[in-house]
Amino acid sequence: MKSKRDKKEREKDRLSDLCDSVLLNIMKFMDTKQVVQTCVLSTRWKTLWRRVTTLALNNSVFARGLPNYNQFVFSVLSHRDKSISLQDIVLRNERGVEPKLVDAVMKYAMSHNVENFTLELYLNFKPGYTLRPSIFSCKSLTHLKLLFWGVPWMMKIPTSLELPALKSLHLISATFVANDNGIVEPFSNFKMLSTLVLNCWSLQHNATVLCISNSKLSSLCIGCTPPERYKVVLSTPNLNSISLFRGLVHQFSACDLSVLEEVNIDVAPGLKYGISGLINWLEAIANYVKILTLSSSTLEVLLHPTSSSIRSKLPCFFRLKSLKLKVKELYRSADPKEVIRLLICFGKNSPQALKIIISGILMFGANIIGVDCNMNTKAVMLAIQLVNDNP
Repeated sequence: MKSKRDKKEREKDRLSDLCDSVLLNIMKFMDTKQVVQTCVLSTRWKTLWRRVTTLALNNSVFARGLPNYNQFVFSVLSHRDKSISLQDIVLRNERGVEPKLVDAVMKYAMSHNVENFTLELYLNFKPGYTLRPSIFSCKSLTHLKLLFWGVPWMMKIPTSLELPALKSLHLISATFVANDNGIVEPFSNFKMLSTLVLNCWSLQHNATVLCISNSKLSSLCIGCTPPERYKVVLSTPNLNSISLFRGLVHQFSACDLSVLEEVNIDVAPGLKYGISGLINWLEAIANYVKILTLSSSTLEVLLHPTSSSIRSKLPCFFRLKSLKLKVKELYRSADPKEVIRLLICFGKNSPQALKIIISGILMFGANIIGVDCNMNTKAVMLAIQLVNDNP
């Protein structure tokens, strides 16, 4: 018994004997509730948690619900060592959160030079809440995620954002406010921004055009636009990648996409402006894109009977080298001949040798067209012949 107890003591001492910097680094990967609980281990650990540079405030680890969670968050903010800057803070609550808690966390983060800040919240209070303006002028922020669920278009974004160090911005349920000239151009002052994600966004009042102007931006992900006839105008000379999902903005234009390499499109079928918005985007990227990825739902939009006349107007993709089709589900209603004809249409409209990649399974009755296969345009011609031979 004594030897076992001595062994446990030695193992305990090994951990406690580690230097503070190592222990604090380990704590960065733990939820803050677990981090605080280490204070009961020994005197060595009693105040160590107060010096962590990462706060992960997730309500999912609180079985007693919102009041217990709110009390814990306020306690952490009041007892943490205020002389130490914050590197990361995450406030994640899917059960509903009080405005005063959000305000307190944001104020604390801004005053402690936070670098990476994530708010992922289900908002259960009345519309009209606005974020503290200071979050949009924090000089230390490099990565910012504001993901609000529950109340559409809840978050109002000021006309001008001053985040000089920001490299990545992810917004959900944001409403952009126009300036005095009626122009919405919120990202032009970002000197370091490389990644931008916009989901469930809208424009305030009568504004109809969102200008995304930034010389550093290399990756853009945009989608879930409301059915209003919005237009997106890009002035992004270093944009390398575009991802489009769910509802597409109806109109799109760009003055310079010379370094664009890859475009991913995942359109939800049946949405208003689906086919016309899709064709508009394809026309805008046709002169630049090298790798084009289409989801099976995007294929469904292009194969819809009402899309046949518009499909014939597919642009010429001058630089396209690879067409990828990502299949999420089994489609039994689509005509296999139409699928192949559509793929060939892309091939014919590309002067370069085009590699077509189908990942997943396209099943039409008993005919399987592709399972993780690579096809050049000649192989697609052969596939059409096989379909004709096996009706």
